[in-house]
Amino acid sequence: MREPVRRTLTSDAAIRVISRDGISAASLRRIAQEADVPLSSLNHVYPSKQDLLRDAWDRSHQLMFEIIQEVVDSRPTNLHSAVSTLILAFVGGEQPTTAQTSLEARAHFENALRAQYELYLWASRIPDGGGNDVTDYSRAIRSIETLLDSYECPGVDAAALSQVVAAMIDGLFLQAMSGNSIGSNRNRVERISAGLISSCTD
Repeated sequence: MREPVRRTLTSDAAIRVISRDGISAASLRRIAQEADVPLSSLNHVYPSKQDLLRDAWDRSHQLMFEIIQEVVDSRPTNLHSAVSTLILAFVGGEQPTTAQTSLEARAHFENALRAQYELYLWASRIPDGGGNDVTDYSRAIRSIETLLDSYECPGVDAAALSQVVAAMIDGLFLQAMSGNSIGSNRNRVERISAGLISSCTD
């Protein structure tokens, strides 16, 4: 098995373990079992658990960027539609239909979002922040801003809007984890989207 494939396989396994059992349960041995690979192969690629958690973080972000790209590829007709589609893609289970979309992919993406919260806390508690950009949320916000800014709506502050959209997605996902899911209530999401855009318009 090639190393990039092994890294993706083990990162995905780490995401499942962290999402299901918490970061304290994510030992190299446990992740090797989840990935169905020999522990020795993980020890060869990852000198420490911290190295594997860095990869799990990168993988969770990659999955998030893939969702954003799916929204971009679906070509929402206007800014309001773009904001609504983003929110529903993340928290309403309404990813734009693409060849990559499947129930399994959706479940893994939701696991990645849950795991991200634990990974943020892990990184904030160690001296070097995980040795990479684990605590840097700006990449995600910039990718959302790029999408929203492409609509060139006069008076709309795309930078501010991307931040409040990201904050809304985080808040709604936390609500969903506690059992108060917005589901696919498009009317509610469209009202939220209109409010967010209005709040960022001069």
